[in-house]
Amino acid sequence: MTAFKWMAVAAALTIASGTVPASAKVAVDQTSSTALAPGSTFAWGPTPALGIGIPDPTIANEITADRLRSLTEAALAAKGYRMAGNPTEAELLVSYTIVMLPETGAELSSVGSSCRAFCEGAGDLKLNERRYTRGTLVLDLTERQTGRLVFRATSDKRITPKDASQKKLTALLKEMTKSLPER
Repeated sequence: MTAFKWMAVAAALTIASGTVPASAKVAVDQTSSTALAPGSTFAWGPTPALGIGIPDPTIANEITADRLRSLTEAALAAKGYRMAGNPTEAELLVSYTIVMLPETGAELSSVGSSCRAFCEGAGDLKLNERRYTRGTLVLDLTERQTGRLVFRATSDKRITPKDASQKKLTALLKEMTKSLPER
């Protein structure tokens, strides 16, 4: 194989196979606010959920949306926050955004040889593509009176339909709300 072909294959592999961890990365931004104190009340904002991208119907559906909503409420309650009966009386408004985008990963393998892909005398090379969905969940808490964003947790990972299970979403929301003040 010529040096040019090796560079082309290496470039294609680099472009196609961004490193993607199996577990979610959670990032949290928050500011000081009296509304973030345990015992504060919350309600869903006027747009309680927003989805962006190309949804995977096995993940983006009403069942998952209802599960995400109830588990978010449970995660906040576990931290000592109380659901307000009337959104106009809540100290915090809760909303979430889901972004799902299709991505492709690739793996270079040698065909017809026990040698690794980049050693002398390697057989033909094969580029194996894998398609998957990259998902990002953004959880926002906003002061109702000022409209100021006071807490944002973002989770980003490669997702499968299993990630929409109650067990996985519970663990994810627990991690996303971990830095909130506790009772």
